[in-house]
Amino acid sequence: MNARWWLVLERAQAALPVLGAAALAGFTWWLVQSSPREGGASGAKPAASAPDYELHRARIVRVDPQGRLEAVLDGDRIRHFPATERLLVDELTLAARDAKGQSLHAQAREGEADQRAEVVTLRGQVRAQAVSYPEPGSGLRRDVGPANFSGEGLRIDTRARVVSSNTAVKMEQDHSVVRAQGLRYDQNSGVAQLQGRVVGQYDAPTR
Repeated sequence: MNARWWLVLERAQAALPVLGAAALAGFTWWLVQSSPREGGASGAKPAASAPDYELHRARIVRVDPQGRLEAVLDGDRIRHFPATERLLVDELTLAARDAKGQSLHAQAREGEADQRAEVVTLRGQVRAQAVSYPEPGSGLRRDVGPANFSGEGLRIDTRARVVSSNTAVKMEQDHSVVRAQGLRYDQNSGVAQLQGRVVGQYDAPTR
């Protein structure tokens, strides 16, 4: 091999580290460009407004540690939204019962609930009924009839046994019929707190 070829070979060998570094830089750039970016399309999570699953004519059931049925939520269509861990329910029907036998029943055009149906918000043509047994010592009769509620919006806490509304609502019980701009009804005590302008006739249970 003559001196000219040796010179070419030496120059090529000297250039190898530079070429290797350039190749490595190019590969690194390609890898970064190909990797999913946070919030990008490749690694995107479902939008907050998009459900991750949908059920039709489905039922959500909650039982206590002893296996006793506590609440049943039925819906014509139930969608789960992972961003809020909430259920959106069409044509909702709710039934709940506590250890004392007190019951809550409700139906509405649609509603929203957590996955255990502990707190349920009902909207549209809402009808609800609470059959109560006031706690001993409350001074309230235990033979009062069911309390019935109707309106366009109600919130039912099946754990605390509270029915509430911050919109117009009608309450009927025995011979009482009242309309108010808001309501909080405690099923355990049988006490209703009416808010805003109240119209109608309310016959309080005899103490």
